[in-house]
Formats: sequence, structure tokens, C-alpha cells
Amino acid sequence: MNCNEVLIQIEDLMLSICSGKYHWKEAEYELEDYREVATNIYDPDLEYSPMLQGYFDLMSISHSLDLHGRTKRDSSLFRSRTDFIDFCDGLLDEHDRFINRHKRQRRRNFKVLKKNFEDLLDRHCKLLLVRVDVSYLYDANKDIHQFDADLNTFRRLIHLRHDCFEHVLDYSWAIEQGRKKGYHCHFLFIYNGSKHMRDGYYAKEVGEIWRDITNGDGCYFSCNRKSHKDNYRRQGTLGIGTIQRNHDEVEKALNAMNAIGYLASADKEDQHLRAKIKGMRCFG
Repeated sequence: MNCNEVLIQIEDLMLSICSGKYHWKEAEYELEDYREVATNIYDPDLEYSPMLQGYFDLMSISHSLDLHGRTKRDSSLFRSRTDFIDFCDGLLDEHDRFINRHKRQRRRNFKVLKKNFEDLLDRHCKLLLVRVDVSYLYDANKDIHQFDADLNTFRRLIHLRHDCFEHVLDYSWAIEQGRKKGYHCHFLFIYNGSKHMRDGYYAKEVGEIWRDITNGDGCYFSCNRKSHKDNYRRQGTLGIGTIQRNHDEVEKALNAMNAIGYLASADKEDQHLRAKIKGMRCFG
């Protein structure tokens, strides 16, 4: 089990307990099962989702240590049904506010993406859209600090117009955390479609740069692979590759907007970061 799985499992357990799916007296024992691994991964310099921070506070992992270096816990909440339920109700309210803020921010992000795309399409008769998702191999077990460092290196190469980034007109990115993929980042690169047509080539080059940066621990998914584009085309949802500004390509332009909007979909509430570096940006 890697650190991503631990964080998500603890958050799921806290949601279940706070939602009343466990008897309040049994909650202590369920939460105790994660104490050792949670203590090992807790980082006071990170911001956690409300359910995770609630767990660390409840188990006093975020508090002081005893003389033997073990975490001390105030068990008073587990001795009073009223106090425990009040704690859970307050945490559920905080979680709901957290998810709603997340959705509102993603809606604002979508408006930014939409305007950028429309502005570019007004200035260029053709655009080339390249979509690549970058993440890590499961066994790499990288934390958010390493992910942030690798992404900073990656984005620095983009700004330096390194190799396949030389002719990028614009790009966007969105960081998420999934149950299976762990920490990952969706990238959209937009090229001048009148001068560049090899979207599959560019997507592969982007992915290989990520692999190099991560010393082979990284992996990537290219939406622009021919097999994937053929599948999108059969479904009538192809919105990547060459996008033209003409009346015959209206459907593809609308599909492109959907493809771009995936970076900021407000429906993906389960993709929020459970832990992030304080002040860390998740979209740009």
C-alpha cells in the first residue's frame, strides 16, 4: 500500500464514521488500525483535506509526542457519544464546504480555459490540441513534495521552449489525486495548427520528457494516440488534434471545448488533493 492509498482510505473511513455508518464506540478501534502508517506519513508542513486533518487531530498525530516518541491521544471524544457526534457533524460541515469551494474554483478555472481557447481560435484559423496526463508508476510511491518538484522542473522546460515545447502557443495544467493514479497532472498544449500537424508525435515527446525528469518513475497517458483518437471519433467526441475555425468544424470545436473542460470539470469531486504543500497552485 502506498501513501496515496493510505490517505484516501483514511479519508473514506472518516467519511463513513462521520456519516454514522459505524457505531460511535467502534469508531476508535477502526481508526486505531491506521495509527502507525498515518504517523509515518504525517507531515506538519502540508495542508490536508478536512477529513484527514480531522483524523490526525482526533488521534493526536498532529500534536505532541510522549517520552518514547509515540503520539499521545486525548480519548475523551471516544467516551462521550454527544461530544463524538458533535465532532463528526462539525467535520462533515467542513468537508462539504471544502468540496463546494473545490467545485466553485473548478468552474472559475473552466471559464479561464474557455476564454483562452476562444481567443486563440479567433487569432488562428487552425489549432493543434495535445492532451497528456502525467503521473507515477504505482511502485514509485512518490509524495506530493516530489511531485511538486518534478512538475516545477517540467514547467520550467516548457517556459524555456525546450524541444517539443518550442512552438507551443499556450498551455494549461491541472493537478489531481485519483484512487488508482495517485497524484497526476492533466496537461493541454496548443500549437499553431497551420504550421504543426503531428499531434501524436508531440504528445509522445512530452511524455518522454516527463519520464526523463522522473528518472523512469513517471508514466504518461497520451490522448492523442491514433487508437484513442479513433475511439473518440467513433463516439463522436473527438476534440483534440487539428481544430479548424470554420462552419464545417463546429461539432469538433464543441468537442474541443469539452476536451479542454475536462481539466476543470466540477463533477470530479473525488479527484481533489488530500494533501498539498501550503500555498501550492493546482491549476495554471
